[in-house]
Amino acid sequence: MKKIISFLLLPLFLKAQKPVENANKQMFNEVFANHNQYVLPVDKASVIGSYPLGVSDQKTVHVLFPSEIKEVDVGNQNVVVQVTEAFNNVLRVKANARSTFKETNVTVICKDGKLYSFLANYQDNPEVINLSIGHNQTADERISRELGINFHHQKVLDENDESFNEIQDLSEQALDKRRYIANVGVYTMKVTALLRGIYTKGDNLYYQVEIRNRSEIDYRIDFAKVFLSDISEIRRVAVQEEEIPVKYHLPTDRNIPGNTDKMFVFVVPVRAISASKQVDFELFEEKGARHLRFTISHKLLQRARQL
Repeated sequence: MKKIISFLLLPLFLKAQKPVENANKQMFNEVFANHNQYVLPVDKASVIGSYPLGVSDQKTVHVLFPSEIKEVDVGNQNVVVQVTEAFNNVLRVKANARSTFKETNVTVICKDGKLYSFLANYQDNPEVINLSIGHNQTADERISRELGINFHHQKVLDENDESFNEIQDLSEQALDKRRYIANVGVYTMKVTALLRGIYTKGDNLYYQVEIRNRSEIDYRIDFAKVFLSDISEIRRVAVQEEEIPVKYHLPTDRNIPGNTDKMFVFVVPVRAISASKQVDFELFEEKGARHLRFTISHKLLQRARQL
């Protein structure tokens, strides 16, 4: 009897869910006509956008990725690609011949599991010859939200996870700790982010971050990102980034009213950190441009305290 009731209620449950926005309606309808109900739609939220890329047979375009390149695929032979030997996160792209060139795609898969898509077209004089994908992430997030594609889940830890209560309790402990780190942070447009402490327990790090809003406008955190970066010994700049997911943050209310301060704790998984690496912490403002990014050195990470 219970099975029958559950089956009868299933249509009601499905109607209560958010409707699927079909990303390829024409293709879906054509295939559906042949295969009937055994076809699943591609939801817009699952679509990864493509970058337009102008290429030439006279100039080489360089694309810098946040992580090591593991695989590259091109749609046809009109495009020649090569991963640099010195830095395995830089891709060289060039057109093979102008006369036979037709639009094609270039797909790159990186070590961190992310996929990047490009639509390559011929340009006599490419408008962009050096591109850093990592520095384009702010625009990527904003435009993706506007288009309703590439949906980003900030909260990785589920409340039903058996470790949720423990991490929540440890976050509260870290939140109440007295600060022991000074002069590490960033200031942008009357908003300051300051690292106040780093704590560790088990497989997680707990970053204690204070946000000071000295403007008249509320500052609301959209999401936080943490990157593990390799450092070039020659220029001492980050040349490769691996994103570390933020599992949880406390308090859950992400709004900082004007002319107020608020302390947060962000929980991320522990990663092995060598002297050649650094951590970059970044906060993105919801529907705003006051993004905050600062660097945490290897030496500073060694000062993490036990909870």
